[in-house]
Amino acid sequence: MEPNQYTYMFEVEDRHWWYVGNHEIFLQMLQRETLLHDGIHLLDAGCGTGKWLEIVKKSYDLHETGIDYNQLALNYAKIRGAFHLQLADINTCVFEEASFDLITSFDVICNTNIDDVHALRSFHSFLKDDGHLLLTVPAYQLLLSKHDTMVHQNKRYTKRQLKLLLESNGYEIIKISYCVCLLFPIALIKRLSDKLFASKDGDHNEVKMPNNITNQLFLFVMRFEKFLLRYMSLPFGLSVMVFAKKAT
Repeated sequence: MEPNQYTYMFEVEDRHWWYVGNHEIFLQMLQRETLLHDGIHLLDAGCGTGKWLEIVKKSYDLHETGIDYNQLALNYAKIRGAFHLQLADINTCVFEEASFDLITSFDVICNTNIDDVHALRSFHSFLKDDGHLLLTVPAYQLLLSKHDTMVHQNKRYTKRQLKLLLESNGYEIIKISYCVCLLFPIALIKRLSDKLFASKDGDHNEVKMPNNITNQLFLFVMRFEKFLLRYMSLPFGLSVMVFAKKAT
């Protein structure tokens, strides 16, 4: 990820509808499965600026490890809290086998420099026998955009592709769904427009805070989607979320 993208992320993660809405969805998923509780060992692989770690540490006395390959990201994460952080590359990081009860990784295995198969096999090794994985990736290769370039992503997935990828690397799927479904038409129009009218501006910022009305409206839509995800999987969306357990 380009350094300025970490700065943009850190500045808005507390308020921006994308981050707030997605984090609430992740939290709901894990709480419904009663996987978050005191004493568990959590690995956040590609922790970025640490907002997810801050959220879970507010409510649970867990043993967290956050890794990221960029020191700037970890510097921001340190501002959020005294987390156990490591400068590490997912391609090469090594932990003891069966070290973690839960691994989370949000929009990481899609990165240009990451071998997604190797990453999933490593996660499988790091998980305890009853361990779980919560993971997201961006959806649909046709939506590759300048934002993907700025955050060093070159892979987007369909739900079917992600399901096959996990099942072929030792996971049992508990739930898989597209996310950001209800706002997908708006996102699609914006992505296609960006392709047609490409800007040469090198200071691209896709997570710039919208005005308060737009932000609250989009957050309301995300929270309605969170409600729907309790009962169903969504048929399309801007990202794919999968919750799986280690198959034994």
